[in-house]
Amino acid sequence: MTIVRWNDRTAARFRYCPPAGEEPGGPTQAASQADALILPSQWVRETFQFTPDPAQAAVLDTPARRVLLCCTRQWGKSTVTVLMALYHAFNAPETLTLCVSPSLRQSRIFLQKAARFLRRAGVPYTRDPRDPLSLLLPNGSALIGLPAREANIRGFDNVSFLILDEAAKIPDKVYAAIRPTRAISDGRLWILSTPAGQSGFFFREWHDPSAGWARFTVKATACPRISPDFLAAERRALGEHDFAQEYLCEFRPSEYQLIPRDLIDQAVLPGETFFGAEDDALLAGPGPDAEPEAAEREEPAA
Repeated sequence: MTIVRWNDRTAARFRYCPPAGEEPGGPTQAASQADALILPSQWVRETFQFTPDPAQAAVLDTPARRVLLCCTRQWGKSTVTVLMALYHAFNAPETLTLCVSPSLRQSRIFLQKAARFLRRAGVPYTRDPRDPLSLLLPNGSALIGLPAREANIRGFDNVSFLILDEAAKIPDKVYAAIRPTRAISDGRLWILSTPAGQSGFFFREWHDPSAGWARFTVKATACPRISPDFLAAERRALGEHDFAQEYLCEFRPSEYQLIPRDLIDQAVLPGETFFGAEDDALLAGPGPDAEPEAAEREEPAA
């Protein structure tokens, strides 16, 4: 698709118009944007004809730059984050937004949602030359989707908006490798997921009161689009453990976890050292595909 030039007419459509004679990214851009911007929840209504529910609007309109979303399945956390990414991209020209997901398929779905909203609004886009899984907008801003593989995420810099989708399934090493991409920009960081066990960076960040996050949680029972009858059927089918984790935002112990986290919490006294990131493997257990220890392997028959 042919990309169009970012001009006064198209800029005004998205609630940001650079002053006469100033290119996007100029020295007075920040002040101009502050005067012109409207709340994201209003912007998505007017631009994409998407009406967020009250909880979605609260997430969209938060002024916090570091956000944790711990939400039920099918609440729309990815959709809300896509909309926030588009709002950010249109109002911060020539910036880079990265979305990291556990798999390439999930990253592709994230960008497909963004592309659908752009087509709905009649906004042209093309690919960013840096990555085939990307959207390049008329004002030079780009959205790039990446799978959570440590070797693939190094090399990006000055990231203006970093998104970790389904973060409970993203390895800690990937989290450590991707965070420095914001070192220059000090950009937005949104981490969203449904709970998955009691280990990993998503669990730790959610439960660390000193981490400085804006936290939002939405249970299925509070989602107007999920019926009580459906939830009752899911509770019967999944059992209480899985239902509580998938729909009620509870961090339940993994079936492979050796020591329940609440027992650890109760055992630690004031002044004692608590379990940190390096101990998550112990808490999580070996997993279903782990190799047995040498002492546990059967000796071959003589």
